[in-house]
Amino acid sequence: MNITVDRRLFTAPVVALLVNIFLFALLPLFVQGELSKSDLETIIPVNLVQISPPKPPPPEKEEKLPEKKPPKKVIPTVRLQHKMAAKPKIEMEMPRLSFEINPKLTGGMPVAPPARGPTIFPFKDFYDQAEVDQMPTAIFKMKPIYPYRARRLNITGKVEVKFLVDEKGYVNNIKILKSTPPGIFDDSVLKALPSWRFSPGKVRGHAVATWVVTTIEFEMEEA
Repeated sequence: MNITVDRRLFTAPVVALLVNIFLFALLPLFVQGELSKSDLETIIPVNLVQISPPKPPPPEKEEKLPEKKPPKKVIPTVRLQHKMAAKPKIEMEMPRLSFEINPKLTGGMPVAPPARGPTIFPFKDFYDQAEVDQMPTAIFKMKPIYPYRARRLNITGKVEVKFLVDEKGYVNNIKILKSTPPGIFDDSVLKALPSWRFSPGKVRGHAVATWVVTTIEFEMEEA
């Protein structure tokens, strides 16, 4: 009884192994049978698309920037304007002297009229421009310095000034009459005027102190 069982246990694996080998041997036949000749002859076309890399864009032409022209140089200038007052005409009437000769006097020395002596005019301490025979003439003028702040901000203006030219041609008693804009150019004018020299004004050939009124303009001119 035991021998029979052992044979069965040994025979079953052997039979199963043989069955598996048989089935594996028949498997290619089944696979070949399913594939028909038409399936093997069918050619599936494959289209290959070649993708070329995109062409780089053409280089842009460099636009030439307009050449920057150097800014025009601005040169500050100072102009002087003299105001001449109208000179009045002086008309003087001389007294007429009449001499009557007594007809009864037939002899004796003839009487001559008195000689006319030079008329003496008193001179004043100072004269206005309209009162002199010869106006003061500038011999040396130092231009006032253009203030740095006004030059940087491109400010222009003018100063009307009055001063006294004495008998020796020196400048005294400087007075600012009007300045536009106020206070910008006053100091520059007050510092420059004392260095000016004049040929003094004259009355009947004598040098006299004369008041002078002038306008000094401060302008920016392009070079």
